[in-house]
Amino acid sequence: MSKLRELCKDRWPSLLAMMGVDGRYLNGQHGPCPLCNTGKDRFRFDNKDGYGTFFCNACGAGDGFDFLMKFQGWSFAECALELEKIVGKADVSKPRQKIANDRVRDWMNSLWQGGRSVEAGDPVATYLAGRGIHLESFPDALRYHNRCGYRHEGNKTTYHPAMIAMVTGPSGPTTLHKTYLDAFGRKASLPKVRMLMPISPEKGASVQLGPVAEVMGIAEGIETALSASQIWRMPVWAGLNAAMVMQWKPPVEAHEIHIFGDYDANFAGQSAAFALAHRLSVEGKDVHVQLPDEPGDWNDFLLRQLYPKTG
Repeated sequence: MSKLRELCKDRWPSLLAMMGVDGRYLNGQHGPCPLCNTGKDRFRFDNKDGYGTFFCNACGAGDGFDFLMKFQGWSFAECALELEKIVGKADVSKPRQKIANDRVRDWMNSLWQGGRSVEAGDPVATYLAGRGIHLESFPDALRYHNRCGYRHEGNKTTYHPAMIAMVTGPSGPTTLHKTYLDAFGRKASLPKVRMLMPISPEKGASVQLGPVAEVMGIAEGIETALSASQIWRMPVWAGLNAAMVMQWKPPVEAHEIHIFGDYDANFAGQSAAFALAHRLSVEGKDVHVQLPDEPGDWNDFLLRQLYPKTG
């Protein structure tokens, strides 16, 4: 079996197509299941490591052999016999997603290693100070990169200073977040100043802007989290957006969690904060939701305290 398994490796899209599987089921997208003929988006052919893997919420998961046995109603012996007849004729196709992800991970590693710790006076420190955030030392999860590429439409690339943030999930570092700046510590004049690298963060991930503690907080943006930490005197991590805040998994050592929600006109920030609060309270955490007194986030609140309007 192991010899045939290796012969079939990286050939499964071609082999399955030769066995009568419609190509629309082999495109790596969620859709109806060709094996149990149910659902609209419960099936996905992910072809992990080239072994023809798939997953269906109804009929389970497996590799290319399992797929073919279920699809044709064959025993393993029948499946192996038929594959031996055609495996030499099948096209080899490396899993594109894996290749793409490997390249992005190499890119992310190069970007992170090309940065340096944030220091007073550099564009990142200047940018944070301009937002009212004054730190004696800067989180290890943040770095300054002096020449971070920005891809424009038409494949033109320009280079800018940037604040690079490590996004860490329950199993470790998962992706990077970039905030593009100019040499004077202001937001860069670009169509999109903030963006994640093109690998989805692990569920429960965040930018760990402070130490693990029994009492700690979570907020959306990096600047929001640092502001809340400065105001409330506790470590506050950044979930980056409302969806990631709702999925956040605090460290097991944290028992009291403060959720620093955004006060949004459309209630997105409040909804995310209370959704997380509900889940964590069910899990036995001591949970508190903190909202600013006016529309905005906790960085807006901090700036109002530092620079009150007069007149």
